[in-house]
Amino acid sequence: MKNLILILLVLITTPIFGFAEDFSNDVDEYTLPEENVIEDILSKNIKESTLLDNAKENDLSKVVSRINSMQDDEQKVKEWAKFKAEKNYVIINKKDCSATVYDNEGEEINRFEIGIGREIGDDFNDTSGLLGKSKNTTPAGEFTLITNIFNKSAYGDVTLSLGEKANKPKSDKKVVALHKVPKFRQKDRLNKFYDGNLSNNRMSHGCINFIEKDFKELTKYIHGGLKAYVLPEEEDNQLMLTKNDKNEFELIQTKY
Repeated sequence: MKNLILILLVLITTPIFGFAEDFSNDVDEYTLPEENVIEDILSKNIKESTLLDNAKENDLSKVVSRINSMQDDEQKVKEWAKFKAEKNYVIINKKDCSATVYDNEGEEINRFEIGIGREIGDDFNDTSGLLGKSKNTTPAGEFTLITNIFNKSAYGDVTLSLGEKANKPKSDKKVVALHKVPKFRQKDRLNKFYDGNLSNNRMSHGCINFIEKDFKELTKYIHGGLKAYVLPEEEDNQLMLTKNDKNEFELIQTKY
């Protein structure tokens, strides 16, 4: 009886072990080539990705080098914007007191006369104490505009701050913004626009002033998150593409 049971056990278990062994062989036979293929594909993709990244970096380096070799700051801005801008941007030219809006293809959309800082200069007009102003200059450089609403009764529904100066601590900055002439300044500023004498446009503590209808028109095309490029006016200053504190290229003035 014991022998019969042993024989039955052998007969019952043998096919199972045989199936398992055959399945294992199948796995070994077909899985290993697939793993090799996957490794080859991954390796190829990594190489292609690295080559693509290197190509992009080389292209960017060529663009940066070409733009930095230009002599005219406005041309630098337009070329950089063609490469980088996805939407509209505005160029502030302090020498002719203008704000010109462009689309991302570099086509001019509109141009406005502006009021700027009373003093000639490109520094960021850092504060001296809570309310004091050490300079009355409008800063130069590349800025990402920030939508602000402060003192609505005086400045209207919105102002557009130039944001922070690159590579400088927040504690060293004050708000410099694009806004309409505030109500408490209208009497002595509004009559200075479009009078043919640009020296009259030196009127603010550093902010960029617009007459009300112009600012309303500007904000149809320009809003927070878009770029404002302020051209230097000091003869020994210029814009250069330099890596900022985020390790990204930005048009930064060379003097300050």
